[in-house]
Amino acid sequence: MSRKTGLSAFWKEVERRRVVRSGGFYVVAAFVLLQLGEIILPAFDAPNWVMQSLVVVLLLGLPVVLACAWVYDLTPHGLERTSDQGVTRVTLAPRVALLVVTLVVAGGGALWFQRNARAGGDGAAPVPAGPDAEMLAIADIDTTVTAIAVLPLADLTGGEDLFARQLHEEIITLLSELTTLRVVSRTSVERYRTTDRLLPEIAAELGVQRIVTGSVAMAAGSDSVRISVQLLDAPTDTHLRSMTYQREMKDILRLQTEVAVDIARTVVGELEALPVPQQFAQIDPEAYRLTLQGRQALEAERWDEALALFDQAVEADSSFALPSVLWFGAVYGARMEGRTIPDDSIAMAVTHLQRARELGGVEEEVAAAEVVAGQAGPRLGWGAGLLAQGGDVDAEAADGPGLDADSLRRRTLLEGTRIGRQFGEPSPLRRAYRYREQGQYDSASVILRTELADNPRMNRAWAALEDLHLEQRDYEAAVGIREEWIRATQGDAAAAENAIEALHATFDEGDPRTYWEWRHNHLAVRQERGDSVSQVELATVAMHLGDRVGAFDHLDAAVETRDPGLAFLSTNPVWDPVRRHPRFRQVREQIEEQMQQWRESRGGRGRGPGPGREGARRPNNPG
Repeated sequence: MSRKTGLSAFWKEVERRRVVRSGGFYVVAAFVLLQLGEIILPAFDAPNWVMQSLVVVLLLGLPVVLACAWVYDLTPHGLERTSDQGVTRVTLAPRVALLVVTLVVAGGGALWFQRNARAGGDGAAPVPAGPDAEMLAIADIDTTVTAIAVLPLADLTGGEDLFARQLHEEIITLLSELTTLRVVSRTSVERYRTTDRLLPEIAAELGVQRIVTGSVAMAAGSDSVRISVQLLDAPTDTHLRSMTYQREMKDILRLQTEVAVDIARTVVGELEALPVPQQFAQIDPEAYRLTLQGRQALEAERWDEALALFDQAVEADSSFALPSVLWFGAVYGARMEGRTIPDDSIAMAVTHLQRARELGGVEEEVAAAEVVAGQAGPRLGWGAGLLAQGGDVDAEAADGPGLDADSLRRRTLLEGTRIGRQFGEPSPLRRAYRYREQGQYDSASVILRTELADNPRMNRAWAALEDLHLEQRDYEAAVGIREEWIRATQGDAAAAENAIEALHATFDEGDPRTYWEWRHNHLAVRQERGDSVSQVELATVAMHLGDRVGAFDHLDAAVETRDPGLAFLSTNPVWDPVRRHPRFRQVREQIEEQMQQWRESRGGRGRGPGPGREGARRPNNPG
């Protein structure tokens, strides 16, 4: 028998042993299994690593199948060793090459499994990279994106950056509406306006996978604006896509929506929840500039200047609703400052508010104005009479029971609108959360401690202080806060000590999961006592324990009861692993449907900012 060398002889032997046919059958079967896995695994809420492991196992199985096909034949009598009759002897080199390829594939799969599958479940919070960690690598454009940050836009106009700041805020708001992504709030990214930090460092602090940067250029006296936006893979500082837009200022509403839609489609591939408007009102450029200048004066509490600018904006474009509702804000702010406001000015403010409602597009701003007026009305001597004198104004929005202090609707209005954020009563808890959102944990802690010194039985302040440490993943400190909380609010000293003993019996400093197990048991005991327990809190605890099905069930119950914590679902990182899950999308759509029904009941024609973007207060009983 002659000895032949080369790949031709090796390939002839491969064909004789039917190795290619066996490999083809295996590839087809593996493809079918992967398709079934994509359908079945999400239905059972399987974590991502299960599907990833299936892919790796099937990949590792291919060289095994090829090796078996080389040695054995599948016959009607079962597996039989391949006959050597008529075999074409080949050199050792091709066989060694096949062995090396098999070892490389197997080694790569084992390395992946060690680094990824063994890392744990999806419910754990991401661990920021340490200073010695390797942060620059090849960007994985197919990675699942759950969080994104839009950094402040650079202003290239050479003048005031009012337009850039306004556009930045609107893009964040729209992006939050269009996707289920966690979009970092404007106040959280504002501190990076002037910074020399690297993008991977910023991404680690914010817990995001994508970052948007950009610039705005608008020549002085021009009615044209040019916007450049870059989408980057945050952990690796790798450029993914650039987008440039140039529009006339009268199409600013269309422009800012286009930017947000393009970012959303680039990141998630499709718009997940809300329909994108097809028609946009055009705005007189001068009216828009005057409104921006008026907003700056309003935020600086220069009330007379703001009123004058809003008057000019309304005169320039009577169909633009925003300056009318901000006109009311300027009058309200002046009255809050202690100025005496003539009756005709108050009547004009209410007229402007009604006018804004009739024009449409700013329904949430109008409702927020009514809320803050009703909130401080009695102290100002206004009460519901201020809003009633203008005619048909929603009394429930002003100070009716539907907008009580803990309602989802009220919280959304106060946290998700310009009027609400500026004129809503700045309670200590809200100010503490602002500091927490900006990463100023010490300042937030000082405010909460001051509040507790005056009222040591204030459960919401204790809950906020505990959450402050949980966000920093300092579980030992959080448990210490819980001990203080129990002792300060538990009237029975013996019961307090028993509760603390139960806490320490469950909590293991080296295993954060034990804290959430204790929290789960604690909430179960409270429910058995008949206490009111937030369904959003129950859902959050379930997520930390890896119980996705239970978490979604609690979210469904929260939607039914309109739990106020739903207003801040978009900012809690614990939900990042499931933001693209069908059940999470369904919850978000149900929230939006409730808000839309409310808008329609008020005769609203527009679509507002949706649920707010701050952390939910968690009234709680410590033990």
